[in-house]
Amino acid sequence: MASYLSVYCAACARASLSTASPSAEQVCAFCEGPARVVPGPVFGDADWLAFSEIDDAIFEAALDADQVASLTDELEQSLTRPDDSQAVVELMLQRIPSLQRCRPALANGVTRGARLLMTLLSARSRDRRLTVEVYRNETP
Repeated sequence: MASYLSVYCAACARASLSTASPSAEQVCAFCEGPARVVPGPVFGDADWLAFSEIDDAIFEAALDADQVASLTDELEQSLTRPDDSQAVVELMLQRIPSLQRCRPALANGVTRGARLLMTLLSARSRDRRLTVEVYRNETP
């Protein structure tokens, strides 16, 4: 099974998955410009489609920096509490309506979907530091 790093391109505001080494120069899959590695879990083959669908929805939502920060805070807090994980999905679907089409990716393996979403939100908030708790015990 391949391992993928999430990378983000500030030029076109898109995220994608890369098989390149973290120390290698990363290239955007959309515009072929320079991309940076997004801190977080390493993803596997089964994550490729869900990652792409969720990124498309976030891109379409055209969130500003304040919205991204607010959503990231909410999601981070939700992921560190033992609340009903389905409630987390419903909250994010309400806050980002374009995610409705990604419901299967978010609801099938809720923790996986929430971590994909967290990675994609954090990609859009470059200087934001996430707690270690969010990504602890991640496996590809």
